[in-house]
Amino acid sequence: MKRILLTLISLTLLPAMAFAKNEHHEAGAIILKDIENTKLYSNFTYTTLSTTQIKILNKRGVADYCEVVIPYSTMYQKIDIVNAQTLTADGNILMPGKKAINDVTPPFIFSAPIYSDVKYRTITMPGCTAGATISYTVFITTIKPYMKNNFFDRNSFQTSDPIELSEYEISMPKDMKFHFKQYRFDTTPMILEKGNRIIYKWELKDVPQIITEANMPPMSDFSKRIAISTVGSWDELAKWYWGLAGTQYVSDKALENKVKELTKGLNSRDEKIKAIYDYVALNIRYVGIEFGIEGYKPHKATEVFKNKYGDCKDHATLLLTMLKLAGITAYPVLVDTTGIAKMDPSLPSPGQFDHEIVVIPEGNKYWFLDSTSDVTSYKDLPPMDQGREVVIIYPDKAQLVTIPIFPSETNNIINRKIVKINNDGSINIGMKLIAKGVYSMEYKYILRGMKPEQRRTFVESLATGVCPAANVTDYSISDLYNLNIPVTIGVNFTCRDFVIKAGDLLIVKVPTPSMRNLSDITAKNKRTYPLFIGYNLEKNSTVSLNIPTGYRIRYMPENMYYKNKFGDYKIRYKRLEKHLSYSENLISTAYSVDPQDYKELKQLFDKIVISNKNQVIVFEKLNFKRHVVKRHKATR
Repeated sequence: MKRILLTLISLTLLPAMAFAKNEHHEAGAIILKDIENTKLYSNFTYTTLSTTQIKILNKRGVADYCEVVIPYSTMYQKIDIVNAQTLTADGNILMPGKKAINDVTPPFIFSAPIYSDVKYRTITMPGCTAGATISYTVFITTIKPYMKNNFFDRNSFQTSDPIELSEYEISMPKDMKFHFKQYRFDTTPMILEKGNRIIYKWELKDVPQIITEANMPPMSDFSKRIAISTVGSWDELAKWYWGLAGTQYVSDKALENKVKELTKGLNSRDEKIKAIYDYVALNIRYVGIEFGIEGYKPHKATEVFKNKYGDCKDHATLLLTMLKLAGITAYPVLVDTTGIAKMDPSLPSPGQFDHEIVVIPEGNKYWFLDSTSDVTSYKDLPPMDQGREVVIIYPDKAQLVTIPIFPSETNNIINRKIVKINNDGSINIGMKLIAKGVYSMEYKYILRGMKPEQRRTFVESLATGVCPAANVTDYSISDLYNLNIPVTIGVNFTCRDFVIKAGDLLIVKVPTPSMRNLSDITAKNKRTYPLFIGYNLEKNSTVSLNIPTGYRIRYMPENMYYKNKFGDYKIRYKRLEKHLSYSENLISTAYSVDPQDYKELKQLFDKIVISNKNQVIVFEKLNFKRHVVKRHKATR
């Protein structure tokens, strides 16, 4: 259902499954018709007539389909709602009134006026409750092609709800060359010639729904879909894009002065790149827009610098321009992030990308920079960019390369504790948490948006994760706006009644970070789709416990080590004179796990969770007289 974004509304309805047939018990609605007809002209303008008919089954269907939102570009497109109606459950036909159809400015536009090109045409469907059937027809005229002298399009025949009839038809001049790729279906298109035009039509019936799973890759990686493009080669695409973006790498005195200020006194190339990257990442507000609705041409670097905001291609344009002023050669990179289908190298098309970043060639290697993430350190990348096949744009050619998936040690969270066991059964804990890579990004994002009191509450939640009755005495948080240091949180707290007294025994649970979230990730017994975590990781925890005066260690668990193809996990104990040292280490390479391998990952994570919670130490009280008697008997 291309170009139709169905958003959520809240209505009071009948019980959720009142109208659902048994075979559709997982569905919120049945899409009766999803028909799209596109007519392409020799100047590469085109029209699209979309007809949609949906049977609403329950509250989920209402939430997903009763408010229709159609994004469009005022610069490139004209839109017309041909008709819209609701056939209610009791047989009445309701038409949306004039006030129910509106053009809406997306919320982010209010703070970024240069993006006024993007609009939403919305239809609030009347009488849209469980049992109703809604239908609407939309006619969109693209008055200017996004890529000069070229056309590209895509259509999905499958969604999270079943579709009875899905059609895609494209009519074009007979002499126009184009390529198409079908994904996950082999239906041969019907081909019809009419005069000087040729028509391709795909028709699929009774398309089953995709029942989504948590942590699965994007649905587009598994749905029946088609992509079409007239672009002849990646080099052709690169020349076109450089023609758009290359003219925007302009500077003025203010921008030149800023680069001089940032690089003053810096001698190495690396220091200069870092200074410029940090400035753009921290000072140019990212305004996210789907890549291509507003157009593919970025704004001028000077304009982005002046306004202090921009989308991904604006960020890249400013970063490239500033690097050039510092004598650094860099190029734009088109990226298909982990949120969309993987790029198909055999079908050149701008429509395969939703993001743009920057690359700096270093010999035979490449250094990628994504300044849209203001929580990502220099020489790191957001997980959404990693592992993707991307296109580097040069002035006269393109180059396809793969961004590497970063190793486990780059996404490392370290938890160190010094624990003092008190005579009253309480413990004092000094904890230091160091977050790197994706964990640093997460903590910076969360904590920056908090007020001081909220930050204290957040730190207290870290302490109560160790013991529910934790009382925080003091804490510290590192500079959250320094991109090049990990997030470090120090906290001192007391846990009352933590130690269990049983006669002459003290029973102490090792206060380690819970690994329970791992069992949540692998809660299902089996999967239909891959489990996509999206990054490799490492977790390290150390605990130093004092041996209480007058006690000795009666029992501690044995060291353990478990390893399989997705990682390894180990626990180590070490007796010292007055202390007991505990260390726990997890290395996971489960970036993405295929369904047939899921059981092995589940075994690893289940082993970790069980072992983690069963770390209990028993101290035994020393009895001086009894020990004297034993020694005396031993000498006789």
